[in-house]
Amino acid sequence: MRSGARHLAARRGAGALAALLLAALAALPLRAETAVSPERVEAFVDVIKANDCRMTNRRADLVYPEAGFPDKTETKALTRQLIETGRARILDGQLVVFGGDCPSGPGFTGRERFFAVLADNGCKMDSKQAAFLLPRVGVEMQEVRLLMARMVSMAEVSLSEDERTVYLEQGLCEKFAGLSAEIVAADAHNREVEDAATDMDAARGKFIDYMASVDCSLTRSEAQVQLDEAGFEPRIVRAIVQDLIASGAATMSDDDRLTLHKEVCE
Repeated sequence: MRSGARHLAARRGAGALAALLLAALAALPLRAETAVSPERVEAFVDVIKANDCRMTNRRADLVYPEAGFPDKTETKALTRQLIETGRARILDGQLVVFGGDCPSGPGFTGRERFFAVLADNGCKMDSKQAAFLLPRVGVEMQEVRLLMARMVSMAEVSLSEDERTVYLEQGLCEKFAGLSAEIVAADAHNREVEDAATDMDAARGKFIDYMASVDCSLTRSEAQVQLDEAGFEPRIVRAIVQDLIASGAATMSDDDRLTLHKEVCE
């Protein structure tokens, strides 16, 4: 079989599996991938960054054309490239970019997560298994669809004759074996860290509001009594005060009086 025919066959197989996994009616397009320049990639990333580093499909229909990206074939190619290079992922149905002015990524790429779940499922997976295995490692079907054609063309995965089962290449299966548990544990830890940060932000706001009610200043002895009565946990208060002082938002005098700057305490 000539290389062009092999390429088309791989694309057809990838499209069929992607359609199966996504319950879609049509396979992936068989035309050649749209070439995208590095400049267009960075301009595309800037558009997403300007929208809080994430983009829903609905918002994309409004934002992309106005930002100079009216061609959906190009935006799909740009999206695929960002995901393949680990600069973005599909999370909660949204395209989310990482790094730079955006938050750091969740630690594992969509490709790594997909390979891990295949490796820990006997190096294969059918569409029924995908429905409950992929969410466990934080992979969405839309992301699989964008990755599938490249994975098949690079022989990282292959398909059964009936195109209902995907198989992971043996070397990759050995490499990624056992990673699913690590991914699940890392995701759980990240959620705990995010929840703790959210709780700290809420406590910080509550603390500043309280300080505003006492003219933005308390001595250590006053704080020990009043903050305890107001329900503040000493450990949390210490962390908040240390952060406020370190950031220059508050000062501690020689007589142990904490004073928040008016710019913060209003």
